[in-house]
Amino acid sequence: MTTDPTLPPPPFANDICRLFSLQQPARALLTPGLATQDFFRTLVSAGHLADARRLLAHAMPARRAIWWATLCLHHAVEKVPFETSEEAGAFEAATRWVVAPSEATRRQAEDAAWTADPTTAASILAMACFLADGSISRPGLPPVIAAPHLSGRLCGVVVYLASVRFDPAKYLHHLREYLAIGVEVAAGRNLPPGKPEQGSWMEPRCTAPDARAAERVTGFLAAGPAAAERLPGEPLFGMVNGGRS
Repeated sequence: MTTDPTLPPPPFANDICRLFSLQQPARALLTPGLATQDFFRTLVSAGHLADARRLLAHAMPARRAIWWATLCLHHAVEKVPFETSEEAGAFEAATRWVVAPSEATRRQAEDAAWTADPTTAASILAMACFLADGSISRPGLPPVIAAPHLSGRLCGVVVYLASVRFDPAKYLHHLREYLAIGVEVAAGRNLPPGKPEQGSWMEPRCTAPDARAAERVTGFLAAGPAAAERLPGEPLFGMVNGGRS
């Protein structure tokens, strides 16, 4: 895993691994001060591919993680197409956001995520776009921001679902291929076209937090394969006063 020199280096592996549940055999390989890319290579070499997937998904900036998940799911769907038009719509909405991030495309991804079955890879990918930036509150209510690692976590789930979508007996082979794609994305050699919008997407402040929005997203995260990734007691959201957090 080679990092992109145009980005600040990711935190040490110890810091990233606090964001997800690292399996004990992999944890035994983690040492203080170990660079994230070095630990990633160690995990892949030792065959701890699930932990390598989680590490990479949490280490990358959200848009790159979403692009990685989009590429993997696109490959898998060429083998086994989406079963419903709602899934296809969610994937299309996610693709629109990752190519042209904006508040409009982010909200479209949110709508598409809720329209599709929230346990499907396409719905989870669209929700990752929605959580990647900006407030989850309804327009006009105070900003509520998802924890920064949630979008990447969902991307890791999408990569897993893509790897078992076709010929699941060869899941590990598919996952190795998808990890290789992720390395290219992390290194800046395979990036989405276009540039992210500059500036804040925060909505005007109001007087009361949008508890309903937080409850809905919490329910989504508790459904299907994404639920297994949550750590006990971890905070999922934060209120923001003024600008971006």
